[in-house]
Amino acid sequence: MNILRSLLFVPGSRPERFEKALAAGADLVCIDLEDAVLPQDKDNARKAVLACVQATKKLCVRINPVNTPEGEKDLQSFANQQCAPDVVMLAKCESAADVLHAKQVINQENVKFIPLIETITGLENAYQIASACEQVEQIMFGGADMAAELRCEFSYEPLLFVRSQLVFAAAKANVGLIDVPFVDIKNEAGLLDETGKVKALGFSGKAAIHPGQIAAIHQTFMPSEEQIAYAESVMAVVDGPDAGVVVVNSRMVDRPIILACQRILALVKNTSSNP
Repeated sequence: MNILRSLLFVPGSRPERFEKALAAGADLVCIDLEDAVLPQDKDNARKAVLACVQATKKLCVRINPVNTPEGEKDLQSFANQQCAPDVVMLAKCESAADVLHAKQVINQENVKFIPLIETITGLENAYQIASACEQVEQIMFGGADMAAELRCEFSYEPLLFVRSQLVFAAAKANVGLIDVPFVDIKNEAGLLDETGKVKALGFSGKAAIHPGQIAAIHQTFMPSEEQIAYAESVMAVVDGPDAGVVVVNSRMVDRPIILACQRILALVKNTSSNP
């Protein structure tokens, strides 16, 4: 699984911000063609995004919902061309059919998809969406739209039930799970608190809306030096997850602990170039 601790959004209608976003240190930058772009600006934003993708494919583009005219325009702009981004985020994804339609239209096996789960219907179908095809390596929680549908506050506690269901779906499908951005940009303590909570719950990453949020997110999702050292000591004496029960540093180690140690070392390895 491709590990993403952070995903930084930048509006597709603000191409002057693309370069700064790409240099911010996020694991993945996502240019937004959906909510951040006014209807009258969609066509110009799409052109700007295509130009950026041609210069650097290593980014994500959030397209409009696939069952809308704008969403279909977005898909067609990437279809059978060399200018498709590495990752396409599917806004308001509600079924595996949405994912498979996007896959069929774009028709490039190397393009990955991040379905955005932000509606009640999407939540009901979360596992089917997460396991729709091998090109889905992550799913993401869209909290603002979900809160509006549920008629609850857009804050941690009211949405805990939804987050818990998404953790279950992502784990069952063996894909990553990215949390909604923390929208209070200047509240670093709040960002650290919420990021710590979703990490403990089972999320693998968190989105951001400002470059200044990336360091706090990375800080939270990276294991401590003590955790890394312990994981290395465990993996030095076992052959794999089915090694049985062994004792390491006077602690009993079995399959669940070995799997956790493997995840820690995989995270370190996959993010070593972007601390």
